[in-house]
Amino acid sequence: MAFSYSLTSQSPNSTLSYSNIHQFLNSTSSFPVSLSVSSPKNTRHLRLLITSAGNPQTGQPTKKASTDGLEEDDGSDYSSRSLATFNSPPTIPKPPAGFVIDETGRVLMASKKRIATVVDSTNNSPLDCVIRRVFTSSKGEDCMLLCPVDTPVQILKSTNIDGWSAVSDEEVESLLPAAAYALAKIHMHLVHSGFCYTARGGFCYTEDNVFDFRTDDGQDVEGLPTEGIEITCFHLDGSHYMVYTPSDPLLFVAAKDQNGLLQIADDELLDDPAVISAIDEETEFNALVEEEAALLESLLGERI
Repeated sequence: MAFSYSLTSQSPNSTLSYSNIHQFLNSTSSFPVSLSVSSPKNTRHLRLLITSAGNPQTGQPTKKASTDGLEEDDGSDYSSRSLATFNSPPTIPKPPAGFVIDETGRVLMASKKRIATVVDSTNNSPLDCVIRRVFTSSKGEDCMLLCPVDTPVQILKSTNIDGWSAVSDEEVESLLPAAAYALAKIHMHLVHSGFCYTARGGFCYTEDNVFDFRTDDGQDVEGLPTEGIEITCFHLDGSHYMVYTPSDPLLFVAAKDQNGLLQIADDELLDDPAVISAIDEETEFNALVEEEAALLESLLGERI
């Protein structure tokens, strides 16, 4: 749903006119925006609550968005150089585990204990994860939805003609020293984690580093994510390899066993309605984050 808005200050010595257009993914989203208006004598701060409207009978978005909640702030918490302070919308989905927020998205509490460790029984290697969701299965099991703390990585081999192909587990073992060195060159550290290899440290990328794992006819490739991000490349024995990470977050469902230890859930538990609901909550939250980022980028782009 697209909407446009404009704002003009009432000061006789200064005028601010600002307009923008944004495409809402969620037809019921709303958010507050703070704008600073500078004049020769003072700086005025306005807060505008923008809400996308829907038709109450059809449930479809209307052509215009409603705006209300325009008021003047005292300016104590804002900088006159700031164009907009972006907050989460009042209709924000359930936040990740460990956070308590109010209806405007303001964080009221953040727990310091948001990390859990699961151990891979095949090699006794741990995997540190961020706890995203905490829930109880339909059978009363204590469960968590987890996301690795470090960046999950995989290796692809260039085929020159067909692009890239997956590397077998046996071949990966022989490539790890070279992959670790390639990551070290960009100040990242290869971690032999449980369940997957991960890389510790940050990296920068552009749209040119994002690629699709699809065949020429648009079909998904079995065993590979639909989209990946190139982290680095290296050469070994005349072949070219890429270290990449999937674009979508890697999520694990874990449940506590009789001893209170976290174990990766079996396939049967993955079909549990509570698990599906937790994944839906996470998906909805991530979609909102992307929507907010797109709007903020739009606002900053208009300023430039």
